[in-house]
Amino acid sequence: MGNFKKLLNTEPTSLMGTAYVRAKEVQSRERGLHIPGDDQRVIVISALSGTVTDPTATLGKIFGGIPNITDVRPVPPGPLGGTAGCGIGQATTGVRVDICAWSDHHTLGMVTFVGFAQTDDSHAVFGQIRAEVERPAK
Repeated sequence: MGNFKKLLNTEPTSLMGTAYVRAKEVQSRERGLHIPGDDQRVIVISALSGTVTDPTATLGKIFGGIPNITDVRPVPPGPLGGTAGCGIGQATTGVRVDICAWSDHHTLGMVTFVGFAQTDDSHAVFGQIRAEVERPAK
């Protein structure tokens, strides 16, 4: 969050950070689903709100500050607009890391997918996650 705070033009008005991991084995014969208990996938979400003067430049700074990230491409930012992108990194353990970030005039954030396969389509999941965690001000 410290680096994100530096990208704002004002003090943050709110902060959000959380991580999701599989807590136990999941089975559903009805839905044909089985996720083993040793599933090591993790989703980390970091976001904050405040004033962002230039969302495009801010998104560039977010990705510019991440070492060893490649293949950064624009993705749809979702219903709240702004600009968004996703890239591919690698943890020191060799595990795949997909990183998606967004920036608009009022928020910026990042969703990190650790251990997901390329076929999991983290770019599509990113849009769903942003839509769930970000709400317009009233």
